[in-house]
Amino acid sequence: MAKKEIELEYPWKYGSRWPYNGMVNDLWRGVQGEQNYLVALGLFAYSEALGRMILGTIGKNGGGPKAYREFTERYIGYSFSATEWPIIFDKYRNGFAHEFYIKVPESAVYNDDGSAPCGITISRSHYELRIYTYFLHFAQGLERALDAGALP
Repeated sequence: MAKKEIELEYPWKYGSRWPYNGMVNDLWRGVQGEQNYLVALGLFAYSEALGRMILGTIGKNGGGPKAYREFTERYIGYSFSATEWPIIFDKYRNGFAHEFYIKVPESAVYNDDGSAPCGITISRSHYELRIYTYFLHFAQGLERALDAGALP
């Protein structure tokens, strides 16, 4: 199978603002190189870190699920039920950070075309992570948070 060429759909407008340019550029290079699990880990870790920056909880123990949800729901725009958020944090974020996979038997991580409405899918029997879609939504959410003055 030939490697799929992916082009960023828009120029990231905060291209030189540290540390955010590092986040987007590192993730983008991973997307281009189809390093799906490494990008997945980065997306979840950076989403949590940005939530901590917004909430002012950097360096404090606990609060990871709340911080992840703060950024992901408010600025990326992903909407899940109150019972789904803890599942996403545990199965996806903790799975990639501590066990290198989504912690469910039927799961898929793949580099898609970026057209899905959400990069994360959960159901009773199947979990999916669409890397390029989540990356695009992450970068757009980061722009929204910076535009809103929510980040330093």
